[in-house]
Amino acid sequence: MGIPLFEGIGVFFRKRRYLAYFIVFIATTFLALFMGFLMSTYAGTALESVLVYFFAYIGSAGTIYFAFGSLLTGIGVDRLWITRRGRGRTTELKGVSWMAVSFAISVFLSILTGPTTMLFFAIFCWVGWIAFQGYLSTRTSLRIATIAEPKKGGFLLGTGSFILLFIGLVLIGAEALAALYLIPNDIFGLGTMITNIPLFSEAISNITIQYNFLIIAYAAMALFALVMLVSFLRNAGKGAALNIALLTNFIGIYAGYFLVNVMRRGEIFGMTYVDIGMSLFFLAYALSGIGRTVTEAAEKPGGRTGDFGPLVTFFLASGYFFVDSIIAVASNPATQIWGWFQAGVLADPRFLFLFRDVAKLIAFPLAAIFTALYYLRYERTDRIVERAREDGEKFDPDEVDKEIADRTPDPGEDWESEKAEGIKEGKPGHDLSAPDSDRLSVDDSRRLGKAKRFGDDDEDDASN
Repeated sequence: MGIPLFEGIGVFFRKRRYLAYFIVFIATTFLALFMGFLMSTYAGTALESVLVYFFAYIGSAGTIYFAFGSLLTGIGVDRLWITRRGRGRTTELKGVSWMAVSFAISVFLSILTGPTTMLFFAIFCWVGWIAFQGYLSTRTSLRIATIAEPKKGGFLLGTGSFILLFIGLVLIGAEALAALYLIPNDIFGLGTMITNIPLFSEAISNITIQYNFLIIAYAAMALFALVMLVSFLRNAGKGAALNIALLTNFIGIYAGYFLVNVMRRGEIFGMTYVDIGMSLFFLAYALSGIGRTVTEAAEKPGGRTGDFGPLVTFFLASGYFFVDSIIAVASNPATQIWGWFQAGVLADPRFLFLFRDVAKLIAFPLAAIFTALYYLRYERTDRIVERAREDGEKFDPDEVDKEIADRTPDPGEDWESEKAEGIKEGKPGHDLSAPDSDRLSVDDSRRLGKAKRFGDDDEDDASN
């Protein structure tokens, strides 16, 4: 269907601001990871204390910087963050100023609160990043289904959708049965079979330690399955049935991945090459999803600036990698950071739970539930109508869902123009509501490029 997994990343290299955000993210994240490596290497030496503070300053400064950007653009005061019609390099100067402020705040936080500050990054970024992945995964699977089939489901499509839904529900049920009963009780020798695999030698022990959390996780999965089943029954005669069926399988596969992680490691600390690889994969996936969103509707009138999506992504991702670095270093008992988790508030099991894989298994289906309900109720119809308008496509009212038929013209009728949209027949201005094919129009192929006012920054061209 022409939907490459990472096609949206290119937008971050086409706008100078987005490229600057990307560079700041890469620089601060790489330095944090490198400092983590050095702290493990020089554990127990006088140099370690210097590295710990430098690590805290650099690692948290990037996250604080993106937090400011997300907040200011999110509440609509983006003029404090960027200057669209400024002369010279005003936006760049603002960026440097905010980075200086972020660095100063990271220094004061490390002095005044010490390791406790990490709870902020853990709660908002670590768990937030997992929930964000759930949101993006849900949205992607639903959008793919929408593009594939915007019309009403016939008998064959409805039957196929139900089979797919059934497979997804069976997959979720099988995972729950295996995690909560078959493996820990070694039914049919399944537990022994799994523990004989070197990677899962501690599988039964790991499941036993986290058993109560797994009950909560699969209760969330059961709630997700129930919501999807009810939604499918309500939309059984609509094209949305395929969306729901595909999503159920998508979340079932993700849940299986998290269950594998729960079985293969019971320790909170430590980070393997597999963890790094999956983190980078999800980062690229998230950037691609946000990139497509920015490309589609970056500057809607009255909406938030197109910077909001990239800034939120970099905020969550930078905080996640910062915490990931701390977890990796804390796997070495000789380091100072290991001591952070042995006393005080960070030693509380309630907070240590945040860093376990089972926490991801809980957050993922909950994020998917809210995203799916919102998408099916609002966004699905909007996307189908927008795509049909762009393509000039018209639907037979008997072939599409009622909410789509109400918002699209019947065959033989014209689409309403954006300026006169909503003007009914007989009202003043109705004659202008259909686009005039003889009217002069200018498309994106004009040779002189995008018009600018005198003094504008060349912010849309990363090559300038």
